[in-house]
Amino acid sequence: MFDPLPASGGPSRASRPPQTATLARKLIAATVASVAVMGTPGHAAAQIQLDVMTFNIRTSNIPDGDNAWQYRKELVAETIRRFAPHVVGMQEAISEQIEFLTAELPDYRWLGIDRRLNGGQGLSEHTPIFYRHDELTPIESGNFWLTDTPDQPPAPQPPPSNGARRRRGGGRIVTWARFHHLATGRAVHVFNTHLSLRRGQGQIDSVELILERVGALPAGAAVIVMGDFNNVAEHSELWRNATGQGLRDAWLVADERRGPALTLSDFGAPDEGRIERVDWILVGGPIGVRSVETVLYNDRGRYPSDHYPVAARLEVR
Repeated sequence: MFDPLPASGGPSRASRPPQTATLARKLIAATVASVAVMGTPGHAAAQIQLDVMTFNIRTSNIPDGDNAWQYRKELVAETIRRFAPHVVGMQEAISEQIEFLTAELPDYRWLGIDRRLNGGQGLSEHTPIFYRHDELTPIESGNFWLTDTPDQPPAPQPPPSNGARRRRGGGRIVTWARFHHLATGRAVHVFNTHLSLRRGQGQIDSVELILERVGALPAGAAVIVMGDFNNVAEHSELWRNATGQGLRDAWLVADERRGPALTLSDFGAPDEGRIERVDWILVGGPIGVRSVETVLYNDRGRYPSDHYPVAARLEVR
């Protein structure tokens, strides 16, 4: 399971330095690889531990006062460093945020595009996948839009003729990759997305499209679908659809859970009784979930985002 992290405090209070987590994971990977060479049955040798995180980092393009990006960007990077996940699926990331995190997290590379294809300007978010390049490499990757023409970028919207405010447009996007685990050769498919706030058939169609792409993978593929779904898990039709065709909610199937069933933070501590778990990690195929955690890490009451990240320790069997 994840080593427990403090709910608050600066780096000096960390329960483990990130270097320790990285070293431990490298030793585990080396052990797995050496066992394979020595001829232990392939099934046992190919098992891998995979730590993943979904993290809506809140765009820097919205004025948030004391919670603006400039005041919390170091905390976002530190949250990722502390857990040192193999894979991080982010939402609401625009170019300046990705540039900062790329510089702060040299153990990671990333892939993805902004959904408007305008260089990440304005509210043209990426749904980037950051990954530890010393342990994983993307064999293939891509993006598709949650529209009627998923493989074609949406056409730019003309300005409204009646003077009304222009809709954000650009189409919501999914970034995906097939990763090769360097120590074992196992393949893991990852999909990362951020659904529209507008509830209804459009969201359901978006999930159906994602499920269609997952269903096209080879039989028995290990798959992870994560993101901000803007629907409450266990209490929405969208969640029932998403988990009704083979994907499993990591929060429900985990051997151990930590933290509240709430991922909307509003830049503060969790309110008792709230259950808006809108950030999900779903798994399919030969993946077990050893632990899952709603991450409440903060620095003396300052939280890294208006969403809590969700982290899971998975076992690809």
